[in-house]
Amino acid sequence: MKKLFTLLALTITLSMNAQVGINNDSPDASSALDITSTTAGLLIPRMTNAQRQAISNPAAGLQVFVTDFDGGRFMFYDGTQWGTLTFTEKRPDAPTIGTAVAGNAQATVPFTAPSSNGGSAITSYTATSSPGAITGTLSQAGSGTITVTGLTSNTAYNFTVTATNAIGTSSASSASNSITTPPQVGDFYQGGVVFYIFESGDTGYVSGETHGLIAAVADQSSGKRWFNGSYSTIGTTGTAIGTGAANTTAIISAQGATETSYAAGLARAYTGGSYTDWFLPSKDELNKMYLNRATINTTAASNSGSNFVDNNYWSSSEAADVNAWLQAFGSSTYQSDGNKSWAIPVRAVRAF
Repeated sequence: MKKLFTLLALTITLSMNAQVGINNDSPDASSALDITSTTAGLLIPRMTNAQRQAISNPAAGLQVFVTDFDGGRFMFYDGTQWGTLTFTEKRPDAPTIGTAVAGNAQATVPFTAPSSNGGSAITSYTATSSPGAITGTLSQAGSGTITVTGLTSNTAYNFTVTATNAIGTSSASSASNSITTPPQVGDFYQGGVVFYIFESGDTGYVSGETHGLIAAVADQSSGKRWFNGSYSTIGTTGTAIGTGAANTTAIISAQGATETSYAAGLARAYTGGSYTDWFLPSKDELNKMYLNRATINTTAASNSGSNFVDNNYWSSSEAADVNAWLQAFGSSTYQSDGNKSWAIPVRAVRAF
């Protein structure tokens, strides 16, 4: 009944107006069929090439979409023969991707513009990460480099790039090389919490690479002496960032067994993350750890660790034959020298 009513209404409209309007009460006088829509298009008959060839006595102007001919083509009959409709403008070809480079929570993704822009100027390129589908866009016509931000640190990614013109967006390029974003302060990484990234001038700094210091997630002792029972001048006067490991080795060499009975030996004996290169931080390294103690506490708590206590902590930097440098981690913020016989907390660090 509904189909009959629709057919009747269409017949009345055609009879009265000599035009048919769909979603349109006033079809254009020059048209036989006037369709109005902003959400859908006209879908002409689709068929295989064999089915097209089987059409008997095609009328001039007949048009179909052939699904298995040259990837899918519009074809029309001109009264004498069939032909294809050729696009003069289409979406661009895919760009060629270059070598992606990791940065701090970001990556740079170079690309080369496609050989064909589809007959319409390219307006932008988009790089997309995997995993995460995080994107970066560059608005230009030619080759360039896209920066994708918002990546998760210490995570492997690769990328694809697409080109867009007024017609549409290209297929994606091949995937880039895999990159791994470097760790950042606060990350749980290689057995502990990253609390400092080396800067130019620091021992251990390498241009173009990311290196730094990691704190253990918990204290190795709530009270350990700096020395092994007797006062002596060891000579571990290095206080700068990058000197803690050498200080620790020198202290152990001078003080001997039992290593776990004093601060430096206990720090070196720690094996968090199955690493064996932990050490007692230097004066400046200990201060960096103090400055980022809240961040370390937060990450440590999520990784079976514990907070720093309200107390002084030992450094590996010697002040004199009787004293060594320490850092207050409580309400006081001072660094001072303390007697090597004092039993105070130890928190090991390592470099990466």
